[in-house]
Parts: sequence; C-alpha cells; structure tokens
Amino acid sequence: MTAAPPLAQPVGRAEPAAPRTPGEAVALLAARRATGALHGPLGVLHLVDGQVAAAESSRAPGLADLLTGCGRIAPEAWAELLHRHGPQGRLAEVLVERQLLTRGELELGHLGTLFDAAYFVLADPAGGTWRFESDARHWLGTVALVDPARLGREVERRRRLLDGIWPWPQLDTAPVRPVEHSRRPSHRPPGRRRRELLDHADGRRTPADLARLLGRSGFGVTADVRRLAAAGLLDAPRHAAPTAVPPATAPGRPGGGLHRRVPGATLRSTPAPGFSAPGTPDPAAAGAAAPTAPTRSDRPPTTAAAHPLTVPDPDIALLTRVRDLLEARL
Repeated sequence: MTAAPPLAQPVGRAEPAAPRTPGEAVALLAARRATGALHGPLGVLHLVDGQVAAAESSRAPGLADLLTGCGRIAPEAWAELLHRHGPQGRLAEVLVERQLLTRGELELGHLGTLFDAAYFVLADPAGGTWRFESDARHWLGTVALVDPARLGREVERRRRLLDGIWPWPQLDTAPVRPVEHSRRPSHRPPGRRRRELLDHADGRRTPADLARLLGRSGFGVTADVRRLAAAGLLDAPRHAAPTAVPPATAPGRPGGGLHRRVPGATLRSTPAPGFSAPGTPDPAAAGAAAPTAPTRSDRPPTTAAAHPLTVPDPDIALLTRVRDLLEARL
C-alpha cells in the first residue's frame, strides 16, 4: 500500500456547524457529491461523486494483504503492478486484463475489504481530526460504489453484533492473551477458525495483527476475539469493565427470546428478572455495582466458564447452538 498523500483542508470548516462524527462528515460529502479522500485517525475513505469507492484502515487487512497472504499474487509482482499502474488508478483493470483475478473475484474481494475497513474508520468516536483531500483517487480504481447511508447501517449492525457478543471494546485493540486452561483439549473452542486464532495468540499480537497473519477480515477476527473472551478463554484488559447490555425481548412477549449470554457464567446461575436467590440481596434494591473485569484469577478453568451457554434445558441448548452457528457465519 502506498502512503497517503499530504492532507488538505479540514472537512466542514466553511459550514455553519462542522461535522462532529465521521458519519456526519461522510453525509456532508455525499450531499456535495464530492470526490476525494476523507482521512481520519483510523483510516481513509475514498469517495467518487459522493459514493464510497474504497476504504483503508490500519485495523483491517487490505486487498493486497489478502491476495499476497494467500499466495494468489506474489508480493514482488504486486509491488510492481502497484508501482506501474497505481498512480493512474488502473490496477483493478490490469488485474482483470491479465487474468490474475476474475471480475467477480475482484468485486467480492474489494467490497469485503471496503466494508471491513469502513467499520473501523466510521466506528471511531468523535474527537479525532478529519481532513478531506479533494479529487484524490484510489490506486485500485473504481470497482464498485457503496451508498454512504447503506455503509452507515452496516457499521451500526456490526457494532450491535459485537456488543451482543461481549460489550468490551478494549479487547479490539489489546494484545490477545489466552488463559492457561485454553490450551487443554477439554477447553478448546468449537470450530477450526477459533482454535487457529488461539494457537497464534501469543500475548503480543492484537486482533489486527492476527487478521493480517491469518489472512482474515479484521472485523471477523475482532468478533471471534470477543467470543473467546465471553467463553472465558482470554484474559481481558483490567482497566475497564463491560457495559451492561439490556436483554432482548420478543415483540408482544415479555421476557421472550433467548437469554442474553452472561460472560464467564452459565445460564443456570443467572437469576430471572425480579428474582433473587435465598440469602442474596436484590441488586435493584441494594444498587448493583458495575461488573469487574474478569481476570485469570477470578475466572476458574471449568467447563461452564469455557462454555457459558451450557444449560440443563435441551430446547434452550439447541437454540443457543443454532444462534452460535449463525453468528459464526456473519
């Protein structure tokens, strides 16, 4: 990947009210049908006539990382193609002309990396510096355009998905540290993808590092890291606690739907709303304290801790397994 060129005027300086979030900045540029590059703390969005044409982020592997990582194109050949055709924005055209990729493969790979990087760019909270470089073109060329409103909906969907797994964003940037019992056969997580992730987690690599190493999407690895933390197989950062996520309720059916998973605990140990076990003070009356960060010392290496959705009811167990399978394919 080539380095981003010098940045230009901050977005929204001439407007009555400058954009406060990345989403507002993109909406303003879309309304202007602007063409150029929007640079932020976590990456860049490239726009063509107000539509998003490409995205890059340090938190997500790009198309070059995936193609060279899987051996589809040699790194030296990619560097030569980028040097010769990148400045003209013709790299996508050349990849298809030389039959290095089919048009369908190119579009799928491009859109996958676009949505992946755009999540991290747009999920960045307000407070960063955003600058727009007018008329800047992406080195790949225009492969497919995405409506900014659609992109915003996808970012919000992914944010809700992560919070539903384990509402602890500190895990997304911290080094991935497996707990000792995660190496035992009885505590290995289901699925080759998560087992491979644990095998390469060495306490130094972040989710972004692991995504590039394994040739996977940054968001997919981030979601798997949160799932492993929810299963009690990772040490979580100690300086913050997960925020409470209200349980989902089916329309017209109080308390409907599956139980909200409780990280590091089984459903059997989760009291029903409005109920406290004998001898246990009611959290609503006593004022429930914020949950503390689960660390190696207070997360015993038990089967229940490794699989927090283990329940005695076979119907609920079946539904939770189906939900896990669906989430694994997102």
